[in-house]
This record gives sequence, C-alpha cells and structure tokens, in this order.
Amino acid sequence: MNHKNVIDPLNRIEGDMAVEISVGKNNIIEDAKCLGFVYRGLENIFVGKKAFDAMRLSQRSCGVCPVSHGTAGAKSIESIHDFKIPRNAQLIRDIVLGTNIVVSHGTHFYFMWGPDLVNKDYKKSKLYDELIEKFDPLKSSHIKSILKEVRIPLHSVVALFGGKFPHPMHAVPGGVTCVPKQVELNKALTLLIEVKEFIEENVLNGVTIDNWKDVKSVGDVLELMKNKDFSKSDVGLFIRASQEFGLDSLGEGSPNNFLSYGFGELGEDLLFRSGYVENGKFHKLDSTHISEDTAKGYYETENKWRHPSEGKTNPLPNKEGAYSWIKSARYFGNVVETGPLARQIVNSDPLIIDLVKNFGVNTFTRTLARLHEILLILPQLIKWIEEIDLAKPFHYPFPKILKGQGQGLVEAPRGALGHWINIENDVVKNYQIITPTTWNASPQDSNGQKGAIEQALIGVKVKGKDSMLEAGHIVRGFDPCISCSIHALGNKSKRIFIEHTS
Repeated sequence: MNHKNVIDPLNRIEGDMAVEISVGKNNIIEDAKCLGFVYRGLENIFVGKKAFDAMRLSQRSCGVCPVSHGTAGAKSIESIHDFKIPRNAQLIRDIVLGTNIVVSHGTHFYFMWGPDLVNKDYKKSKLYDELIEKFDPLKSSHIKSILKEVRIPLHSVVALFGGKFPHPMHAVPGGVTCVPKQVELNKALTLLIEVKEFIEENVLNGVTIDNWKDVKSVGDVLELMKNKDFSKSDVGLFIRASQEFGLDSLGEGSPNNFLSYGFGELGEDLLFRSGYVENGKFHKLDSTHISEDTAKGYYETENKWRHPSEGKTNPLPNKEGAYSWIKSARYFGNVVETGPLARQIVNSDPLIIDLVKNFGVNTFTRTLARLHEILLILPQLIKWIEEIDLAKPFHYPFPKILKGQGQGLVEAPRGALGHWINIENDVVKNYQIITPTTWNASPQDSNGQKGAIEQALIGVKVKGKDSMLEAGHIVRGFDPCISCSIHALGNKSKRIFIEHTS
C-alpha cells in the first residue's frame, strides 16, 4: 500500500499551494498532485470593464510579477492594431521587466530556495558551516547584504521608471507614461553598475560578469571551479552542494518540451528568442496551438480544449475528481515546462545546452539557469539605459478601440505569461490569463497527462516514506507563484478539496 504525504501549505513560494505525493515500494514517488487553493476570478471581474482598466487591474494578479502583467496587458491591446511603440518606450519596458526578472531570481535563490540547503538533514556535510554562513535566513549577514545591496536598489530602478513598486504604472498602450530626465537615467545607471559590482565582488568572489560570458560549457565551469575564490562563492558553493546532495538527480521526470515567448528587443533580434522545443527540436512560436483543459480543475468541464482567446472561467468548487484551481495549459496538446531553464534551452544558450546534455533537466540545472540569467540580463540593462535618446518620443498617440481581439505574450521571471483580450462595444467581452505556473503546476488533463511539476516528482526516491525534503527541493526549483496562477481564498481549516491520508 502506498504512503501518502502532503505538504500543506508548501512554504517559501508565492501563494497558497499544497503538494501531495504517494510513496510506494523502495520509497519511490509513484504519484503526485499540485494543489492550487485559491480562485483568481479576475477574468470574470474584467467583463464589462474598459480595456485600459482591465489592463491596469490585471497587475493585481500578483504583487511579485506586476511588471510582467502590466506589460502583457498593454501589449494585448496594442496587438489589436499591430501597433509599434517608440524605441525609447520599448527600452523602458525591457529595462523595467529585465530588472524585475533579475531581482526576482535573486529573491528566489536567497530567500526561497537557498534555505533548503541548510536543512538539518544536511548537518553532517562538510559544507554545512559554509551553507549556514551563506544561506541561513536567520543567521546569515550575507543574506542581509543581498537585500540591502541588490534587492532594494533594483526595486528602486523599477520605481524610477514605473513610479512605484509593486504595480508600476509605466506600460500603457502606445508606449510608456514616463519621460525620464538625464539625472534619473544617471541614477538608474549608477544603481545598476553598483549592483553589478557588488555581485562580482560578493556573489562571484572576484569573477567578473565579463569572465562569466566566456563560460560556455561544463568544462569551462569545471575549470572555473579550480579558482578557490570562485569555488567558495555563492555560485561555486551551490555547485558543490548540488553535487554532494544529488540535486542533479531530483526532478528529472518532467516533459522534454519547453516554451518561451522571448524577451528583450535588440533591433531585429531578441536577447532571448521565442519558440518551442520538443524533444530537442526547435519550432517557431505559434500561439494558435495554446489551449486549456479543465478536466481536473474546479471549473465546468469543457467538451473541448479551448484556445485562451475563447476561454471560459466558470468555477465549480465541489466538482468531483477535481483537485486544483489551476487550469491545464497545453501547447500542441503537450505538457510543457517554462521558466529560466526553458527560456535558455529555447534560446540555445551554449552553457545551458551543455549542462542539460551532461546533467539533464533537474533541480540543479533549473537553479543554475536562474543564476545564469542574472548574469546575462544585468549588463544588458546598463546598455539599454545608455541607448535611451531623450530627444525622441516615449509614446505615440493610441487610437480608441471599440472592437477587436488581441494577445500580449511576455516572459515573466518564472516563464511564459499570456494575456488575451476581446473588446466589444468599447468594453471587455472576454479576458483570459495564462501564467507561468499555470503551465508548470497544472493538474492532470483529460488525456491523462500530468503537469510538469507533477511529472518531475514522479519516480524520485525519497530518504524515507515520511520525507518531504526531496519534493520541496523539486517544487521550489520551479519557483511556483500560485497567487496569479489560480483562476476567494477561504479559511484553511475549511478546505474540503483534499484528503490527508496515509
């Protein structure tokens, strides 16, 4: 008989989520469920609202990724007219979103995922004292310095252009609301340069970001690890701990399909390209192949999979057989993974491709890809600020839209985010949102396919039948954000949707 364990709630993630695993013979996880406990409902609230109001309100999906939602909302309206915004506006949007991605990655690594490394189960490790010094949230002065010297300055950059954080106000149809002065650009530039220098000195222990650009293979990483200072750096310590704790063997069961909407305009190219990779083969992105299924979600069961432009959000809280308020998003009918690792696989980043070739897709490579993106994006933010031309426009007049359909596809810190809007008689007729965690933490669909996180859990060997350490590592490796992924949060003591059994 299988032994059923539930982490409820799963801590150190955004939002309210539980994970249920069924442990069988030899302590192997034989089944897994991601349980999203809150109903977003914004899709129904937006009906009848003005498009601009819906776009702005959509940021309230999440206080962690409001930049992504605001950008996607603006792009969804602009796409109705295939409207091209000024270059300055695109630069501001990319700077703000890129800064938010960097600060989100750092927050996840140090404040949400990193504390796993000081779990008491690792106390016998020779690395434990080093790990405490770097990652213990209650004892580490280093974590406090990350908060002061990285997180706060980066939020300040977002607020410089967006007016505030969270929920910055810069992205609007036609461009951006801000027209910065040179002194503000200088301040943003100074903050970013100081963050870059702090990371080089205190996170990479003297290895520069330019040095890191030359790291394009596992062999290059191993060569760099010979540098004793780098080996003891945050990244070096993570690599050593991952190998000792076997993090490269956790979370391998996810589907070999990866999705990215692309990020960062560099003329005609993107910093990270858009696309879909299935079993190692790249395909151009075609959003018409996106669909949602509600077989195991607390919604009226659809007889057909719907494209989000025609999506429905009809809650059914007591639906038999359902176990999550997340819908099942699919591409070509397939389960996909999205996020930093997926983004760089789609982008054919040489280091990430070689890491996956040698170690596979797992908790180690997902987390290292997130750190790698920080070092890819940060220097580009500096270049984008230097490219801004104050003599040129930041906004073009945007026409009033009485009717039309549009979509806004962006890369949020956690992966692919899409907004779909249908306007009729000057108000919203339909609005649908698919967030990164909708992709990753989706429940089983009507074809029996489990979501990416669920698949990543199945087949993992745990230390004991009651151990949830491995499951926590795996799920947090995806950096779930349930608060905007689920589609009235009640008292936890009244939850009626799951049984806690063993």
